[in-house]
Amino acid sequence: MATKYIRTKENEIIVFSALLNHSEFRRFEPISAGFILFTTDQLGNPNCECYGESVSLGFLKSNPVEDSKLANIQILGTFL
Repeated sequence: MATKYIRTKENEIIVFSALLNHSEFRRFEPISAGFILFTTDQLGNPNCECYGESVSLGFLKSNPVEDSKLANIQILGTFL
């Protein structure tokens, strides 16, 4: 199952189940939204990759480069 996220205007990443709509997090004033994929590289190092967009927030797009960088810092404590 896919995992969704939003990025708030305070630059916080909020991750939640795909069973919920992005619009349920509207009160956090998202500036980007989409899906987040948790992967590992060949050495077993974890990584977050953000992509896509939110239909329920009027096709609010993700910012893959910036959102992924922020997610890796906030969720995994890594700096890319």
